[in-house]
Amino acid sequence: MNQPVWFQPEAPLGSAVRYIASLSPRFNWVGIYILRGKSLVLGPFIGEATEHKKIPVGTGICGTAVAENRDLNVPDVTQVKNYLSCSVATKSELVVLVRSLEGKILGQIDIDSHIPAAFGEQEESWVRQVARELGERWPHE
Repeated sequence: MNQPVWFQPEAPLGSAVRYIASLSPRFNWVGIYILRGKSLVLGPFIGEATEHKKIPVGTGICGTAVAENRDLNVPDVTQVKNYLSCSVATKSELVVLVRSLEGKILGQIDIDSHIPAAFGEQEESWVRQVARELGERWPHE
C-alpha cells in the first residue's frame, strides 16, 4: 500500500494532525478524538490546550457527530445548543469521522476556526481524504 506524503508510520495520528493544520491558516485548532466505548478521548492536537479531553457520545458537536453517525460542518457554533466551547474565539467547527474499512467509527478529526463558515467543500474534501487514509492505517491496540 502506498503511503500518503503526510503519513509517518511511527506516529500516524500526529502526522495527520500536523498535515491538516498545514492546509489552511483558517484552521486554528486541529485534533483527533479516539472513540473508546461511549466517549471520545483526545489524542494529538495542535492549538490551544482544551479542557475537553473526554467527551461523551451525544455531547457537543464532536459527540453529536458520533451519535448521529455523520460528519458535521457547523458554520456558526453559537447556533448549537449543546456546543462545548474550547475557546471564545471559535466561530465555526468541522468534525469528520474516521472509519475502519468495515465502516466502524474509530474516531474523528475535529477542526475549529476563528472565522465564521470557514469550511467549504474544498476543506471538507481535504479532511475527508485524510480521514479515509487514516481509517485504513488506524493504529491497532
